Amino acid sequence: MQLRSDIILSGSVQESIALLTDFFEVEFFTLHLFRNGKEANNTPYVRTNYPDGWVAQYLMNDFVKIDPVLMHAEGTDDPFCWSEITLDLPQMQLMEKAIASGIGQTGFTVSYRDPVNRRSILSFNAQQAQGGDTWKPFLEENGEALQGLAEDLHMKALAEVFSEMEELPQLSPRESECLKWTAEGKAHTEIAIILGLSEHTVRSYLKVARIKLDSVSLAQAVAKASQMGLI
Repeated sequence: MQLRSDIILSGSVQESIALLTDFFEVEFFTLHLFRNGKEANNTPYVRTNYPDGWVAQYLMNDFVKIDPVLMHAEGTDDPFCWSEITLDLPQMQLMEKAIASGIGQTGFTVSYRDPVNRRSILSFNAQQAQGGDTWKPFLEENGEALQGLAEDLHMKALAEVFSEMEELPQLSPRESECLKWTAEGKAHTEIAIILGLSEHTVRSYLKVARIKLDSVSLAQAVAKASQMGLI
């Protein structure tokens, strides 16, 4: 499977969705970006080409709480076919309503998790699976390319989320860890013990993180990192 980079790197994520549905020959495509920090629940990022009527029904009924695809994705980072999911009664009723609204009966999902634990879920939906009764053969054949797509779209979505900022700070995993433990009220000495580092090293990581976040205090750096979803 040869996926041209211009499909995902040009235009908005919403514009990419139209190109991706054509490329994969599916009816619908959805990207969920699960953010960290204070904004995780207040500002969900979702892009989809599902029918407006179904999106409205989904939101009005708060179906996100029982969405079987999202719930299954919480337990695995591996790609999966929707046919693998065992549905309870409310979820069966949800899927029946979705199909009645024009949603396809088959689908598969691919995930990506970045170094600071932000996660994206890509869901593909169609009336019929390609090349068999389920999407499993397709996933086995194209898994590597799909994982690359998931990573690229994840970064594209993050760029949109923070488009109003001049630049998204690039914290190292250690800098993020130290800020995270600071946000939880841990002192330098405690963080050093938790991470197996010297106190001097912890202070150095936090100082660099504070500079990257253009903050005059560590408290301000923690607040910014949390708001940006970096911890």
